[in-house]
Amino acid sequence: ASRRFLGVTPFEHLSVLISIVIGMGMAHLMIAGHELVEARARVRGYWLSSAWLALIFVSLIEWWWSFFALREVINQTRWNFFYFLFVMLSPMSLYLAAAFVLPRAPREREGAIDLRQHYYDNSAWFFGILALNPMLDAVRRALQAGSIRDTGVWSNAVAAMFVATLAVVRRPWYHVVVTLAVAGLFLTFIVTSAMMLR
Repeated sequence: ASRRFLGVTPFEHLSVLISIVIGMGMAHLMIAGHELVEARARVRGYWLSSAWLALIFVSLIEWWWSFFALREVINQTRWNFFYFLFVMLSPMSLYLAAAFVLPRAPREREGAIDLRQHYYDNSAWFFGILALNPMLDAVRRALQAGSIRDTGVWSNAVAAMFVATLAVVRRPWYHVVVTLAVAGLFLTFIVTSAMMLR
């Protein structure tokens, strides 16, 4: 049976903070997207910005969804503060990436908002922070599974490597290729995971 303290399991307690961080990331994306739609007359769009907005949004949902699988691990083992901090770094990196992917567009600002320029001006920070998420998830999944053969381990490790290169390479064609590759890898992982749960 799950250990309880004052009627709350360890999973229920620890999942609150993680849910808050993930919710903040999703809220930031929706607010930034709404502001850009309102300021659309002065926004110069860029499809890669939109693609990464969608990928981060789905990643936040997928992370929250997959975290439920940790309920047995959390409830049946004794976690410490440092391991919880390590786990927290993944949703925190997604939140920070969400903060970088789109510029804010308050109504009172004047002038054009160039999403392409914002994308490449912030690519080092954006992709550097974003690469931390799959890298940390690969390590966490390897520790939980006790093996690097787990699908989540290698797919996250490959994604981290690809995403990290976008922090240093600024060629548009390379960003297109890697974005499509990462999107395909992520979609494959989601479909594979869903089929394994059936």
